[in-house]
Amino acid sequence: MKALNMQRLSSHQLTRCSVLIVISVVCQVSSGQEPTSPDTLDRPLRVLTANIWNYAEPYELRMKLLREQITALQPDVIGFQEAGWKPKEEHQVKQLLRGMNYFIEHESDGADSKERRLLDVAVASRWPLKRKAFHSLPGSGKALAVEIAAPQPIGRLLFVSTFGTARWQFDRELQRERDAVALDRFVREISDPNGFPPIIAGDFDATPDSASIRYLTGLQSLDGHSTHYYDAWKAAGNRDEGNTWSTQNHYAKKTTEQFWRRSDHHRRIDYIFLGSPHHYRGYARVVSTRVVLNQPVGKDWPSDHFGVLAEIATTPKGSEATGIDK
Repeated sequence: MKALNMQRLSSHQLTRCSVLIVISVVCQVSSGQEPTSPDTLDRPLRVLTANIWNYAEPYELRMKLLREQITALQPDVIGFQEAGWKPKEEHQVKQLLRGMNYFIEHESDGADSKERRLLDVAVASRWPLKRKAFHSLPGSGKALAVEIAAPQPIGRLLFVSTFGTARWQFDRELQRERDAVALDRFVREISDPNGFPPIIAGDFDATPDSASIRYLTGLQSLDGHSTHYYDAWKAAGNRDEGNTWSTQNHYAKKTTEQFWRRSDHHRRIDYIFLGSPHHYRGYARVVSTRVVLNQPVGKDWPSDHFGVLAEIATTPKGSEATGIDK
């Protein structure tokens, strides 16, 4: 496998084998197909992406709704965006998932700023996290990559949570394009072509017909480069739009009216991407994808974004969705 610029983790802070990508110390890791635990996953892998809107009010109620709905979904791996943290306090994601038996890693480097405290990215996994790498993207985005010691037949899983801090405006597609190209390059450099395909989860602030998403799904080139990932929503055969930002949600409606002067607005901007079989030898196939975290209690929603849950078969025989909380 390629040398990875990834910081070794432990079940919470194992011995360091390398330093974060900023320091650029390289560490060799074993093949993605090598056994990582004595267990075997005999069902599809469940992956969730969730923009949790940091500390926006009503915070305690929203955290209660998020916790209840995440518990019902039973995801194996979660990518969080817009997570919050405060000095001398436990990270928001750790508070949210307390007692739920997840290993958690979040962006832990960079200057202490208001932006950093409200727009963090994080990953949670049912299985141990071995290494991480953080990468700032050129268009204001960022990506946290974590290597997960998953059961067979997955082995070592590269999972990435990504988010853009200042690319949400309609006229920022150039920034989103630059981020998409840089994100692909980052993932390709640290992934194992002989292993399980990497998974990217995040808030991309872009609709499926935008150049940045078309680039990631192999429909067009950018900056002299081309690539391919499966968009889990489309790969599952969904025919509806799958909107994750909608004025149906009154939190999103308020923001949409304030910044975009629209009262009826619906977009799919949150995605789960699966690495291409053209690039990775490990078997993976999307069998089910749906919009989640979209159940309000009265007028209160878990977040201003809806989430996305994908089920990914890890063997040709594991092609049936589990039907969790359908």
